[in-house]
Amino acid sequence: MIGRKYCCVLSVLALPLLLLSAMTSASLAADIKGADLAVYNSGQALVKETRSVNLPAGLASIIFKDVPGTLDPTSVHAAAEGMTVRELQYSFVPITEHNLLKRYLGKELTVVMPDPSGADARILRKATLASMAEGPVFLVGNEVYVGKYDALLFPELPKDLQKEPSLALTAESGSAGKRDVELSYLMSGLNWRADYTLVLDGAGQSASLSAWATVSNSSGRAFSGARLKLVAGEVRRENAAPRPAMARAVMMKSAEADSMESAPVREEFTQYHVYTIPEPVSLTESGMRQIALFSAPSVKARRELVSTYRAGSQLRDEVRQNVEFAYLLENTEAGGLGQPMPAGLVRVFKPAGDGALLLAGETRVGHSPVGGEVRLPLGRAFDLSVTRTQAEFQKLGKQSYQMSWRIEVRNGSKEKQALLLRDVYPGQWKVLTADREHTRRDGATLQFALEVPPTPDGKPMTVNYTVQVNY
Repeated sequence: MIGRKYCCVLSVLALPLLLLSAMTSASLAADIKGADLAVYNSGQALVKETRSVNLPAGLASIIFKDVPGTLDPTSVHAAAEGMTVRELQYSFVPITEHNLLKRYLGKELTVVMPDPSGADARILRKATLASMAEGPVFLVGNEVYVGKYDALLFPELPKDLQKEPSLALTAESGSAGKRDVELSYLMSGLNWRADYTLVLDGAGQSASLSAWATVSNSSGRAFSGARLKLVAGEVRRENAAPRPAMARAVMMKSAEADSMESAPVREEFTQYHVYTIPEPVSLTESGMRQIALFSAPSVKARRELVSTYRAGSQLRDEVRQNVEFAYLLENTEAGGLGQPMPAGLVRVFKPAGDGALLLAGETRVGHSPVGGEVRLPLGRAFDLSVTRTQAEFQKLGKQSYQMSWRIEVRNGSKEKQALLLRDVYPGQWKVLTADREHTRRDGATLQFALEVPPTPDGKPMTVNYTVQVNY
């Protein structure tokens, strides 16, 4: 029916002879008028383009040349007013050494191979490609050559190999005229992630946070002046098209990212978050671009020092434990943030004594909703050391034992340090005796919250306790 939009039906079959004989045009160029990109942080993107096409009356074949090689052909959708789409066919056989060799199997080509007359000498020999099952095998006259070669020279480029992919659309129009074809498809090779810069104050109790979206394109297709949406969340897809190998990329910072006046608009979409970039964005065919997402100038932060030990059911020798340090951000409006944080990399900086910023560490965070705290583990504490000795171990039964620990904590800094000692036990357990206050953090974890003073003389703070375990 003329005057309505029609969705396409994708087919990989050859065009029927009836359609071929009835076509009035074999190929029509299509100009891109604009593109909308929805980029997911799983390496997929939804592309919607408007392409202007001059259509004759009757059947015509429209060939779209400027499409990505990472397009998912099963996701293509095309529609236009007054046009009925009969068939779509996606084709891309890239020019590669493997594809060239396949087409020259049993045919003659020229091989540039080492010349026995000298180490650096080369000779050109006409040869027939006999096999490529486990690497090329050549027939040179009556001899079989298997070995190194510097280059292969092919007489001509096979006609079915393409420099770029193409999408052919067979459509029928009741009248001639210009049409705007809405073309949409899923593709891989477009991705984005969040990158955060966190600058702590000298006391480590407040921080400024800047969030950036790093958009990468390795699809081989450039996009100019695209309207961009960034989708944060794990979107399930079945049998998604494979991702291409990441190309070597060049970082380019968006000019509009230097100012937060035109910050992206965030909205909730089902169980995801969508950031709409207010200004058009151009992406090169292989590169990266950073766009400012949001900033929070004063976020409540606190440092946490934790040493965790996972106890077993056997006698142990002396154990030296690591002390991990992390910063925790309060992700609430009252805490100065109150923003969902898409998964990404957080780089943490802190001023030294002279005020110069130094890198304190970096860590990756998953998707973090509003509410609670965002934990940023950064590494191991330098000045705190924890050593434990098993003072007693007694087997009470087949699945029961009792053990006593002496834990020594030393602080080599000049300031008091707050340390959380966490011991994790299997099964059911209870503390029989302890010389310091403790809490049950959860069903498996015993926790001591210590204020460790400086120990310049080497005399440690000690913790002694006995626990009974049934498992």
